[in-house]
Amino acid sequence: MNNMVTRILVAVIAGPVILYLPFLGDNYFAAFIFLISFLGSKEIFNFFRIRHIKLTRISPYLTSFIPVAFYVKGLEGAAEYAILIFAFLFFLEIFRTREKPALIVSGYLLMGVYCGFFPAMLIGVIDRTSPSMFLFIYGVIIATDTFAYFGGLTCSKLFRTHKLLERVSPKKTIEGSVSGLIFAVFAGYFIAKYTDVGFFFDTRTVLMLSALISILGQAGDLFESKLKRDFGVKDSSKIIPGHGGILDRFDSLIFISPIVYIFVAHFII
Repeated sequence: MNNMVTRILVAVIAGPVILYLPFLGDNYFAAFIFLISFLGSKEIFNFFRIRHIKLTRISPYLTSFIPVAFYVKGLEGAAEYAILIFAFLFFLEIFRTREKPALIVSGYLLMGVYCGFFPAMLIGVIDRTSPSMFLFIYGVIIATDTFAYFGGLTCSKLFRTHKLLERVSPKKTIEGSVSGLIFAVFAGYFIAKYTDVGFFFDTRTVLMLSALISILGQAGDLFESKLKRDFGVKDSSKIIPGHGGILDRFDSLIFISPIVYIFVAHFII
C-alpha cells in the first residue's frame, strides 16, 4: 500500500472520530488535547535528544498537564501551573550534570508553550462557543491543506509557479498558498452557514476568521518544517501511518489555537 493510499485511509477513518469528539462532551475533547500535548511534547523531547541535548524525562509529562489545568481552572490556572513547572525544571537543572543548560532550558520553554499552552487554548475556544467551532476550525485547515496541494499542482502544470519559502519547505508555492486561502474562506463560510457557528459571528467576521486560520495554519506548517530542518528529521515521529507524527498532523491546529482564542474573546457576538 503506497503512502498516499495510507494517508487517505487514515484520514477517512480518524477524521470523523476526531471531529465528533467535542460533541461527545468536554471531557472527551479535553482528553484529546491532553493526548496531543503529551505526544507532541515527546516528539520535541526526541528532537532535542537527536542533537544530544538531554531534557529531563519528566518534562513531557509535566507539560501535558497544562491543558488539564486549563480545563479545570481556565487560562489563569494553566498559567499558574506552567510557571510552577518551569520554575521546577529550571531549579532541577541546577543539579543536573548535563552540558548545554541554556539549550535545555529553551527546550522546556518550547515544549511548554508550543505543546502545552497553544493546544490548551483550544479548550477555551470550544468552551466559549460550541462543539461546531472545532468543526469550523478543522474544516478550514483541511480545506487550506487540500487546495494548497492540488491548487499548486494544477498551477504548476499551467504556468511557472513561484516558491513560497524554499529554504523552509521547497515544495510549497505562492500559487498553492493562495489557492488554499481562497477555498478555506469558502469552506469557512459554508460551515458557519450550516452550523451554529453563524450564531456567534456575523458573515464578515466568519470570512475574516477563516482567512486568519488559513494564513496562520500555513505559518504553523512552515514553523514545524523549520524545526524539523533544524533538528535534521523528516517526520516528527511515525505514530500516525502515512502522516508522520502528532506535530506533523496537528501543527496548523496547534499554531492557530491561541490566536483563535484571542479572536473569539474579542469578536464573538
